[in-house]
Amino acid sequence: MKTWYSIKSQGATAVLSVYDEVGAFGVSAATFIEQLAAIGDVRTITLLMNSPGGSVQDGAAIYNALKSHPARVIVEITGWALSIASYIAMAGDTIRIADNALMMIHAPWLNASGNSDELRKSADVLDKAASSMVSAYEQKSGKSKAQIIDIMAAETWFTASEAQAAGFADEIISPHGMAASFDPSRYHAIPTHLKGRITMPTSVAAQTVNTPADPNAAAILAADQKRRADIKQSFAKSMRLEGADRLLAACQNDPACTVDQANTKLLELYAFGREPIASNYVPDMRNDCTRLRDFKAAAADTLLMRAGVQVPDPSPACRDLKRHNVLMMAESILSLQGRSTRDMSRSEVIKAALSTSDFPALLADTAGKALRLGYESEPGTHSIWTAEREVPDFKKQTLLSLSEAPGLLEVVEHGEYKSGSFGEGAESFTVKTYGRVLEITRQMLVNDDTSAFTQLPSAFGAASRRLEADMVYERLTGSQTMNDGKVLFHADHGNLANTGSALSIDSLGAARAAMRKQKGISGVGHIDPQPRYLIVPVALETKAEQLISSIVVPSAATNATVAWIQKLQVVADPRLDAVSETAWYLAASPAQIDTIVRAYLAGQPRPYYEEREEFIRDVFGIKCRLDFGVGVIDWRGLYRNPGA
Repeated sequence: MKTWYSIKSQGATAVLSVYDEVGAFGVSAATFIEQLAAIGDVRTITLLMNSPGGSVQDGAAIYNALKSHPARVIVEITGWALSIASYIAMAGDTIRIADNALMMIHAPWLNASGNSDELRKSADVLDKAASSMVSAYEQKSGKSKAQIIDIMAAETWFTASEAQAAGFADEIISPHGMAASFDPSRYHAIPTHLKGRITMPTSVAAQTVNTPADPNAAAILAADQKRRADIKQSFAKSMRLEGADRLLAACQNDPACTVDQANTKLLELYAFGREPIASNYVPDMRNDCTRLRDFKAAAADTLLMRAGVQVPDPSPACRDLKRHNVLMMAESILSLQGRSTRDMSRSEVIKAALSTSDFPALLADTAGKALRLGYESEPGTHSIWTAEREVPDFKKQTLLSLSEAPGLLEVVEHGEYKSGSFGEGAESFTVKTYGRVLEITRQMLVNDDTSAFTQLPSAFGAASRRLEADMVYERLTGSQTMNDGKVLFHADHGNLANTGSALSIDSLGAARAAMRKQKGISGVGHIDPQPRYLIVPVALETKAEQLISSIVVPSAATNATVAWIQKLQVVADPRLDAVSETAWYLAASPAQIDTIVRAYLAGQPRPYYEEREEFIRDVFGIKCRLDFGVGVIDWRGLYRNPGA
C-alpha cells in the first residue's frame, strides 16, 4: 500500500500530512510520534488529513500525542477523515474541511480470535476505546454523550457542510483534488449519494498512466521509480543500522527527496550518538530539541530573577546560568544548533541568534512570563468580590438576572399543576481591547539591557491589572444607569442609606436588613442576599478591621460576639478614597447573586502577548493586549452608606 506521510518544519510552524491508512502498514503511531518530537519547539502545527482510518490503537496514540503537544494544532481534512482518522482530527484546536471532503464516525471494531476469555478481553478493550472516542467527539461538537453514541452506532457519514453543522468542523475551505482511494466494502452504511465519490483502490501506476490530463505521466512515473531504486541502492549496505528501514521508507515516499538528500540524511543517521574526532559536539537535533527547551526555560527564569522579578518555582538549571548575560545565552543557543561563534563580534552573535527561531522565542517567553508575573503579583482587590465571565465577541453583551422562583401552589386531589415562570432583567455592556507595544532593539541586546524584556513587560502586566481595578471601582462609585433608568445606588432600589452614618453595629445592622429584604425582579418573593464583603476606602480600613475582629454587643449582660459581622471580609482600596473617604459598601457573594461582573474575551490569555521581528528595522516587537469589560448586572446584592 502506498504511504504518503511527511513532516516539514518551517521555523515556528510545522506542517504534517497523513495520507494513508493509520497503522503498521501506513502511518504507524511509533513513527509519527518519533517524527513529531523531531520538529522541536514550534507554536503551530498544521495536520493535512486524507485517510480511510485503520488501527484504533495507533490512532489513539497519535491523537494523544497531538493533544498533549504545546503547539496550536490546525487540522485540514483535504480528502477523507474516516473511522479512527476522524478521531485523530478531533485533536485539532481548529478543524478545517475541504468542500468536497468526507468525514465518517463509527464505533471501533476489530478482528479477534481466541477462546471466550480472549474475546471478552477484546470487547473490554473496544469499550474503553469507544469511551475515549465519545469524549473527544463530545468535547469538540458540544453534543451530548447519548447523541455521540447514536452517531457512532449508526456509522454516520458527513459531507463538509454536514460536519460543520454537527460541530465536528469549524471551517469549510476550498476543495482539494482527491489523491487517494480505498475499498468501501469494509463499511456498511455508506449513503447512496456519497458512493460515487468513493473509488476502489488501484495501483499508483494505473492511477498515473490512465490520467488523460497529464500526457507526461508515464515519464514522471518512470523517473520516480528510478529515484526510489537509486535511494534503495544507496541504503543497501546500511540496512543493519537502527532506523535505516524507517528512513528509507520516508525518503522513498517523499517525491521531493533526491538521492543526494537521502544520502545526507543517511550520514546524519550514522552520526547520531557518535563523537567525531577533534570535537566535543555532535549535532543531534532530536536530543537538542529537549535541551533547547530546557535551556530556554532556565534562561528565561534567570533573566527575570536578574532583573528583580520574583519567579515562583524557577527552573533548577538556573544555578548553571546565573553568570550568563544576554550575549552568552545567544551563544549557547547557536552552539546547541551546531553553529560556532568563535570569530563573531558581539553584534554578529546577536544578529545570528535573532535569525534563529529559538533566541526570539527565548526573549518572547521571558517577556511573556514577566507580563504574567506582573499581572498576577499586582494587588487586585476588585477580583475578590466581583464575578468573572467569558464572552464570545466584542458585540454588546447582555447578562440576564433571574427573579425569585414562582411560589408553590396547593394541588387538590385529582387537580392539575399550574405553570409558573421566572421574570428576568437584562443589563448590557461591551468588551473592549486595551494594549501597548514594547520594542526591543538590537542595541539593547548588545548592551545587555535586560530591563527591556523583563521589567517593562512586568510593568505592563501590573498596568493591565490596575486597569481592571480602575474600571470596576469606577462602576461602583460612578453614576451607572441601570436598565430601569435609575442609578445603581438609589432609594427606589432599596440599597442606599437614607442618611450617612459611620461604621458601627447599628449602621451595619441596618444595611444588612435592607439587603436581606430585597425582592426578586417580579417583586413577589424575597431572594435574601447575604452580606459577605465590607468594602471601604483605606481611610476606614483599620476601623473596619477593628470592628470585625473584636466587635461585641455593647451590653454587660450578654457581651456576645456579633457572629455575622465577624464573618465579613474587609476589602479596602485607595480608589474609593479619591471619591469619598467616608462612604462604605456591603456586597453579597458573587456565588449567590451577580452584582458587578468582570468580562474577558473567551479563549484569550490575560493579558495576551505576541511577538514580531521586523526586517526593515533591527527591532523585536512585543505586544501586550487585554480584552476586558465591566458590567453592572444587579443592584440587589450591593448596598451603599455615604458615611458620617
